[in-house]
Amino acid sequence: MHGGLGNQWAFRELKRLIAEKNSSLIFLCETKLRDFNCKRWKVPLGFSGLFVVNCEGRSGGLILLWKEPFNVTLFSYSSGHIDSIMQPRYKRWRFTGFYGHPEANNRHISWTLLRRLSCMHDLSRLPWIVGGDFNEICFDSEKLGGNPRPLGQTRAFRDVLDASNLQDLHAEGEFFTWVNRRASPNVIFERIDRYVATFEWRILHPAARVHNLDFYHSDHRPIFIELGRPQHLQVRTSVCMRIEPHWTTEANCSDVIKRGWNKQNTSLSLPNRLAKCLELLRTWAGDMLRKLPLQIINKRRQLNALRTHDQWALAGNLIGQLEREVEMLPTKKKLYWKQRSRVNWLAHGDRNSKYFHACASARRAKNHIRGLVSSHGDWCIDTGSMAEIVQNYFSDLYSSSNPSEEDRLQILNQV
Repeated sequence: MHGGLGNQWAFRELKRLIAEKNSSLIFLCETKLRDFNCKRWKVPLGFSGLFVVNCEGRSGGLILLWKEPFNVTLFSYSSGHIDSIMQPRYKRWRFTGFYGHPEANNRHISWTLLRRLSCMHDLSRLPWIVGGDFNEICFDSEKLGGNPRPLGQTRAFRDVLDASNLQDLHAEGEFFTWVNRRASPNVIFERIDRYVATFEWRILHPAARVHNLDFYHSDHRPIFIELGRPQHLQVRTSVCMRIEPHWTTEANCSDVIKRGWNKQNTSLSLPNRLAKCLELLRTWAGDMLRKLPLQIINKRRQLNALRTHDQWALAGNLIGQLEREVEMLPTKKKLYWKQRSRVNWLAHGDRNSKYFHACASARRAKNHIRGLVSSHGDWCIDTGSMAEIVQNYFSDLYSSSNPSEEDRLQILNQV
């Protein structure tokens, strides 16, 4: 992900992406932050490891965050890269977060760095993936609008990738990853953010998929890599009806309550009025407010559709309006979850982030069943096997072992 994380909206977007994608490894470039501003992120974002390369003035800055299943060994770093070894539960591999020099005249420095990284004797045999903002395109087709790049400039980038045995990992989603955010006809789109990997890394992760995500509060799209598709099992329980604080922000909330109370009907008792209000509010909440996450997704999709290279010129003020709506909807979602939190959450809230997120993590861990051990000692994670284990356990627990009359009398005499 790219840039300028001192902005509260950008940081909120980062938190949303991490929660949505359940990311275990994050590389951020051009953060425009220093070490002391980033250390407080590790616990709120749910990571166990953090490494920061400070910005220089008001530009640059790199961050690497990680957690289980990764055990990271840092090997080298500079203002343009963080080189590390990943040691998950299977074969280890090498990850390099890369940031190309923003000035075209000095970009040869970045290519020299990438060549040197590929030739490191201790690491050259490991499967290797490099990703980030290279600040350069490979081909003319990766730029739309503006003047074309000099031929030698793009060729130098291709040559260094070939020399380092790095191949482009083609991404799903919108092709261009950067936009200069100007109005037509001065708008420019480019594909300067990417991930490249060696043949060995691609063999190690044959199911890996790259996605160019939507961009908000940045002119770069975040890039998300799925190494595989592990099954995560969640057991959902029914949720009781609660009055939500953000209902008062909805214009038709009072109308729903008035219909349920039915003031004109004097024969209705208080319990009947309350029951009717509850019934109507439950239906209304199901139709309107419980679809809040879907509203956020739909608004983001609309915004992303307008911010593509072929729709930007026609969007006008609609992009700004949708951005404001997207910013306000998570506020309602935050109130929604605060209502479900304990009293001490409401007392401390985000003023004590460590406490808040420690409670959230502990509660999530308690409410999540990843697997069960059968009576034969087998670890099961699929829904059918877990349901069978639970059924057999309680069947055995409440089934009689047909004790003899003597055994029954002996037990009853102790009561």
